[in-house]
Amino acid sequence: MLAGYVILAILSAISLSVLILTGVFSAKPLTTAPVRRNTLDYLFILFVLMLYFFFTFLSAPVALHFMPMVQAASLADVIGRIAAVAAIFLVCSRFFENGISGLGASVGLVPKGIVVGALSFVAITPILYSLLAVTEALATHITHKMPPVHPMLKALATDHSATSLAFLSFLIVVAAPISEELFFRGLIQSWLGQKLAFLAARAAEEPADGTRRPAIAQVIHFLGAVFTSTRHASAVAAEEPAANRRPTDAWIPRNRWIAILITATLFAGMHFAVAKGYDEYFPVLFLLGVALGYIYERTGNIWTDITMHACFNLIPTVLILCGVKPK
Repeated sequence: MLAGYVILAILSAISLSVLILTGVFSAKPLTTAPVRRNTLDYLFILFVLMLYFFFTFLSAPVALHFMPMVQAASLADVIGRIAAVAAIFLVCSRFFENGISGLGASVGLVPKGIVVGALSFVAITPILYSLLAVTEALATHITHKMPPVHPMLKALATDHSATSLAFLSFLIVVAAPISEELFFRGLIQSWLGQKLAFLAARAAEEPADGTRRPAIAQVIHFLGAVFTSTRHASAVAAEEPAANRRPTDAWIPRNRWIAILITATLFAGMHFAVAKGYDEYFPVLFLLGVALGYIYERTGNIWTDITMHACFNLIPTVLILCGVKPK
């Protein structure tokens, strides 16, 4: 056991060195990275989320009439995710500059996305599993019991019928990475990135007399800007004289990192919100979310994120299918 931790620590040090050498922690990569200009609105995000729940809950009772609980739940979840993915592509084709290509989801990007995603996952895997080992050890020490297994992995380990294994494996390795990356990175992070540019422009505005707004007024101004339609703000900016216009697509590294961190928090929070006691894994999922958000900002290729996410889910799936007890 001790030897395993030592090896993991050495591999983590190597991974960290690789990340430093590739400029992950410098500002330059995100300064020159491709932008994803869009006119998304937060209502689109709510629409996709509601559509997922609607189709999932609508199809679950029907599926239960024809198959066991595990299979029905998996099928309903897949149907909900397919509906959400279809909605995301529809929304992004309309409200992204260059449509699906602007989202980074065109078919031509698939080969490069798979290669870069696989290599990126290899680079961060030791760090992820080192953090996982630390959080599990701390959770065990505090609660005197191992953290719970994710419901999907638990079902995969207990239901050995071929149909259930096929449904669950597809859901974990294919459906979940595609739908979650399109939703969190493609939709939420892209919306935040564009919105932060507007917020930066509004925050820089001062009254005509040159005085600064009171702190409470700045906060109210900030919150109001969050829920202002990006499309409306673009129209207003277009009507202003050229000399008075402010940049609306300032995808500077600071704004990108804020979008990455907020999205990673939502991504990690969603996982323990749907699985009781899964909050012990928040640090690992948050770090994974940061890595996924960063690589998406740097490459502009959503297939890179989908590949990394699929690899992360593939490891425990293969281990369970090979007879290793999940923990």
